[in-house]
Amino acid sequence: MPFLLPYERSRVTMQVDLTDDDSLLRAIADNTDDLSALIEQQMQLAAGYGALDPDSRAKLMLFNVQLIDAHQRDYRRITAEIRRRYPGV
Repeated sequence: MPFLLPYERSRVTMQVDLTDDDSLLRAIADNTDDLSALIEQQMQLAAGYGALDPDSRAKLMLFNVQLIDAHQRDYRRITAEIRRRYPGV
């Protein structure tokens, strides 16, 4: 299993145009893909893959946790908008 390079994402919450249903679905799909990649990388770091020293690994793991948290906030924001538009679903 190859070690993944740090995931590049702004620390600022994504600004996504949620004006139509297609953009909502695209945002949730992109968010899910990004979150899956981050979680996989976190698991690799936790398993000790890569040639990083323990301090660098710990810093990357903390950075990943912060990114995962940001993606989860984005996911909740997007799903809240879906629930607002379609309360019966």
